[in-house]
Amino acid sequence: MYNLGRLHSTVKQKAERTMELRQLRYFVTVAEERHFARAAARLHIAQQSLSFQIKQLEQELDTRLLERTTRRVELTTAGRALLQELELVFEHLRRGVEQAQRAGRGEAGRLVVGYHSITLYNIMPSAVRLFRERYPHVEVVLQEMTSPALEEAIESGGVDIGLAGLSGIAAPVLDYEILYRDTVAVALPRGHRLESCTSIPLAALAGEPFVMYSRVQKKQGFDQIIALCQSRGFSPHIIQEAATESAVISLVAGGIGIALVVNSLERVRADEVSYRTLLEPVVEANFGVVWKRQNRSPIVQAFVQTVHDIAHKDVAGP
Repeated sequence: MYNLGRLHSTVKQKAERTMELRQLRYFVTVAEERHFARAAARLHIAQQSLSFQIKQLEQELDTRLLERTTRRVELTTAGRALLQELELVFEHLRRGVEQAQRAGRGEAGRLVVGYHSITLYNIMPSAVRLFRERYPHVEVVLQEMTSPALEEAIESGGVDIGLAGLSGIAAPVLDYEILYRDTVAVALPRGHRLESCTSIPLAALAGEPFVMYSRVQKKQGFDQIIALCQSRGFSPHIIQEAATESAVISLVAGGIGIALVVNSLERVRADEVSYRTLLEPVVEANFGVVWKRQNRSPIVQAFVQTVHDIAHKDVAGP
């Protein structure tokens, strides 16, 4: 005896396998034109072939979709129901294709951008602003991170791209581009004895109380300042550490001590802090974009191109 349940399931599966998206498009075109000849002309196929495909679709669905007359084609109740759903399906497919094309050009999707807090005062605002203007369909997720956590996150894929101070970026799997070069300045509380100087040699700071970035948060910057001072014959007298740029400047404003900072910060609490050029030596700090060399994502490349354009137009800054 035949297992009718199994036979029905087999027929149904066969229909689902053989039904093609092309047949559904043919049906929608006929339903819109209400005429086989016009629909065939619009589809650039023979009318006989179109009629065959529609009949095959009706056989697979086991229901009549169209009522045919010599002059016109009318939809059955089943045909109207199918057309209503297919219009939604094809609109969804159209949006999906457009979204895929945008993603392929780097114009849609999701981009996780890690950044060092100091880039808030130079390259980050203009980079993110211009990228969002160019690619409004890309979701940009920002994550503030310290080094080397940022580099590690880029290597592991947790972060797509970074905006960072580039000194010490040496991982062989990472690429970077310099966007902005800054110099190091001395931040002094108002009324400090060195405030009358337009520039200050590093050796003149021996014995001064230093406000430093926390070594836990910014190990690389901390160690660089220590080495810089030692190259001029003294070790800095560290009286206070702070985790962020704004905290360092606020402590200087409060008269706690002096600090070595990049010139990008010169507008922070400018009424309470004086910024003077550091001499002997003149120290440069480079800021830019860093990404994983093997990451060929169109969105990542679009971000790199955007910040590249910023660098060449010299528009970095808040």
